[in-house]
Formats: sequence, C-alpha cells, structure tokens
Amino acid sequence: MKYESVIGIEVHAQLLTRTKLFCSCRVDWQAPPNTLTCPVCLGMPGTLPVLNKKAVELAIKTALALNCEIKNTSVFARKNYFYPDLPKGYQITQYEKPLARNGFLDVDGKRIRIRRVHLEEDAGKLIHLKDKTLIDYNRCGTPLVEIVTEPDITSPKMAHSYLSKLRSILRYCDICNGDMEKGALRCEPNISILVSWYPGISEKTKKLRNQETKKPKLGTKTEIKNLNSLKAVQKGLEY
Repeated sequence: MKYESVIGIEVHAQLLTRTKLFCSCRVDWQAPPNTLTCPVCLGMPGTLPVLNKKAVELAIKTALALNCEIKNTSVFARKNYFYPDLPKGYQITQYEKPLARNGFLDVDGKRIRIRRVHLEEDAGKLIHLKDKTLIDYNRCGTPLVEIVTEPDITSPKMAHSYLSKLRSILRYCDICNGDMEKGALRCEPNISILVSWYPGISEKTKKLRNQETKKPKLGTKTEIKNLNSLKAVQKGLEY
C-alpha cells in the first residue's frame, strides 16, 4: 500500500504587548509565580475586561503578513471548559466571527491556505511534580493570536518548513519573539493518514479513500497538543 498524509496546523503565538489582553497586569514570563494577577485575569465576579488596543494592532499585522482578509466585525466568545489553570472556567476567544480569514503562505513551492487568524487569551501554567501539581496564574490573560491552516500540508518536513517560515515572519514583524522553549509559540498539528493506492484499487475506492479501512481506521484526524519545538512537530507527525 501507499499512504498519503493530510496535515493542518494550529499555532498559538504570544503577542509582544506590555500588558495582558483584558487587564493592565504586566506580561513577564520570568516573574515569581502568581505575582502578576488581578481580579480581571482571575475572573472575579463583577470585573469588566477592557480590550488591549496593541494586541488588536498586532493581530491585524499578523493577518496582513499572511495575506488574510480583515473582517470589519469580529466577536469574542466564551469557550467553556473546566481545568485548574483556567480560574474563570472559560477562555475568552473568537469563534464564529474571527478577526481575519482566507490567507495563505507559500512554502517550498506549495500554497498553504490560512483558514483563520483570531485573538484569544492564554490560560495559566501547570507544573507537575511527582506527587502534586502547582499552578502559576501569571500567564492567565496573556494575549495570543491563533493561526489555523487548511489541511494543505502533505508531509512532516513541509510542516517543519511552514512553521519555520511562519516563526520568521512573526519575529521580523515584531509580533512574537518566537521563543518556543519559553512557551511563546506553541503548535498543535492535526494529521490524517489516507490510503492513496494499493494493488487492484478501483477508481470509486480511490474517491472514497479509506472509509471502510479497519484497524487502524485510516483517515481519523489525530491532534498532537502543545508542542514547543519544530523538531518535536516533525518527529510527532512522522511517528
């Protein structure tokens, strides 16, 4: 059999702002744990978030650098999930009406389409020890731009090339420092494996791909979460 990989990538890039997305708390990854928080980024009752103008400007700059269409109207939404590093119980993000859509980035002679670029806030940070987990809420509310591709990437090597070029653009435009080891740029690749050819395959089966394939059911999308190096993305997809 011959197989074909179908890959799309979500990237979360921390924006180079002085303060958080909805409050005036300073952004500083080196600060002592839980020293850069306030009622707004901790989600206390009665607080009112105020949008960071600089974060919007950097997100628009990101969209323009990726050839996107900037929307006249974008809307924030609550993404509800319960996890220790999310004190509000929801994340403020953009879903139905993101900041920008329909961009592209040319990599190795192939055009990779950008489905959407939108703003959202980061969660906190969990530190897992042998018998306990510690929580640092300093990162809560840090402004992020999320960049989502269409499933146009066809190999782990191309995924590495796309991320390398994207990180260079974000650095050159002073949007994100790209320091993956510090969590400033995190990647979540999605991959499906399709059967593209085997002896005796019919044209109809080629079109249907592997709908009937069993053990494993090829074509099932699998997401690899929160990778913080280009090498890890390539190796994870190869595996």
